[in-house]
Amino acid sequence: MTMMSMLGEVRPEHDRAADSELVLLHYLRSFRKPVLEVWSAATDRGQLAHWLGAVSGGSGNLTIEPMDGPVSRPVAVRVGHCQAPHELIVHIDGCLLEVRMTQVGVVTNVELIRRHVTPADAREIGPRWQYLLDRLTAYLDYAPLPQWADYPKRADEYR
Repeated sequence: MTMMSMLGEVRPEHDRAADSELVLLHYLRSFRKPVLEVWSAATDRGQLAHWLGAVSGGSGNLTIEPMDGPVSRPVAVRVGHCQAPHELIVHIDGCLLEVRMTQVGVVTNVELIRRHVTPADAREIGPRWQYLLDRLTAYLDYAPLPQWADYPKRADEYR
């Protein structure tokens, strides 16, 4: 069963075992900006520091120190695959995240997929990714960045 939320979709995981209840979280955002501009905002260390947090490390093994949000400790990120400016697959603290960007005319579509989530965890994880996408959107729109305190109440959207 697929449930649509104003925040994202909770879908059954396509490669799960028959007896598994794993789901994925799926988000789609569109920006009236070139794909290279959106890609840079999401991957360039200097730009990430403005809306996400400081990035350190190299050779595909990075650490992000979030400036705000549900996680107040450094987060380990390992790049599994990168085909700039269209595809990025990363492991974040052991979790799999896929980001795809496509440009159609003057619009860049960003698809974010967080895989291998239990239905119970979707309520906690869903608002986190919504929050981060909203921060990226605000950064690209030169708008004030949202604050994490407004997001935990959105957990019921991810059931």
